Amino acid sequence: MGIFSKLLGFRWSLYVVQNGNQLAYAMHEHSVMRVLGYVMGYFADGGKPVEPWSLHLNFNHKHQTIKLGPEHFTPDGENITLVLIQQIDSIDPGWKVKGAEPVFEEAATKKRIKISEYAPGHIDIQAMFDNIDKPRELTFYSVMDEVFGKR
Repeated sequence: MGIFSKLLGFRWSLYVVQNGNQLAYAMHEHSVMRVLGYVMGYFADGGKPVEPWSLHLNFNHKHQTIKLGPEHFTPDGENITLVLIQQIDSIDPGWKVKGAEPVFEEAATKKRIKISEYAPGHIDIQAMFDNIDKPRELTFYSVMDEVFGKR
């Protein structure tokens, strides 16, 4: 975490909410586009969180939120829509900032959770097969799989 983050906090957060109002997990980052890049594929083909889950973007400087839904993403899940861009711009006119690696954490304990089990660009297929019967480590992507009913 850089000095700016320590002093002022992160600009944007993705809140993973359970049962309408219980914050379960949060991803923090300065760049809202970087945060959205981690979830947009889940919204492909009209995908949306299953009950009891929902996803919310929060602009931390004003505590304004946007509840994310399939209408905010293109059908292929590769881009955001003009509707979402306009919502973001109305909340944070200076939203086009450079990003870095986000922080993902469990809300209740602030325990940091890895984004992925594997290093970027490296997937060890043999290790996957060797560990097929073992419980998977909790990661951002395993949480998203649960939120979208994929596991």
